[in-house]
Amino acid sequence: MEYILHLLVLIGIYLILAQSLNLAFGLGLLFNLAHIASYAIGAYTTALMSTEFESSFFYCIVSSMLLSGFFSILIGAISLRLSNDYFAIGTLAFSSLVGALLVNWRSLTRGVLGIPGIPRPTVFNYSIYSTKSFLFLTLTLAFLTMTMLYFFFRNSFARRLRAQGEFNQAALALGSDTRLVRVMCFFISSMFAGLAGSLFAYYLQYIDPSSFSLNEMFFVLTIVVVGRLGSFWGCIAATVFLVLLPEPLRFLSLPASVLGPLRQALHALILFIVVYINRAKLFPVQRTI
Repeated sequence: MEYILHLLVLIGIYLILAQSLNLAFGLGLLFNLAHIASYAIGAYTTALMSTEFESSFFYCIVSSMLLSGFFSILIGAISLRLSNDYFAIGTLAFSSLVGALLVNWRSLTRGVLGIPGIPRPTVFNYSIYSTKSFLFLTLTLAFLTMTMLYFFFRNSFARRLRAQGEFNQAALALGSDTRLVRVMCFFISSMFAGLAGSLFAYYLQYIDPSSFSLNEMFFVLTIVVVGRLGSFWGCIAATVFLVLLPEPLRFLSLPASVLGPLRQALHALILFIVVYINRAKLFPVQRTI
């Protein structure tokens, strides 16, 4: 039972992380490989504030979201001047920079040793210590996040975001400020990634740089692609499917050194098949006037 609760908590955290990437990549076709960096910034902000300053849950959550959003504006100011493959490379460089800081800025992050002893949060004088109570907190925040993101997926902002992604020149001709739309999308997406990182830190009570590697970015990207780009409900279904997918492998009598690569190979195979089937949508022919 405890393990089932653990899986449900992970599904809630990945729901927030994947759906926020779906907003930028799914709707706006902004191939943001720095999304995992925003996730890491949120996690480390919560870890440091809760251990060093003993800040409350709400201060940690809000600070993690705002700091992740602030860094997204910095990267957006630079990377949004680029396009297509160059944009992806620019965000990847930022993600690598954040990863290097997490490893080498030992006086702040403790490097590869990580930050242990992160206390479980207290909400309205109620200690969220058990997995069951933490699941309730995670699902509540996931529900609120899904509600807010659903609004962004269905309003005029989503239409402007789709327009700049599919045909930027036409969007400009119609008077849409595409640069502002992209920056807003980056900020909103990264804020929710910071929220997911904060919950991750609180739940595990220990974080280190290995939790925010490029492999983790590819896993979240796989969720968005498998769920179909821009599909709100598809992303939710894909999150549940891919988080639970490797669990049956645990019942096989195989050593851990085999199970790890087997899980990665399974995700890679699914990603390859989905990309091949949806290649026309993922790599559309660029329109011109």
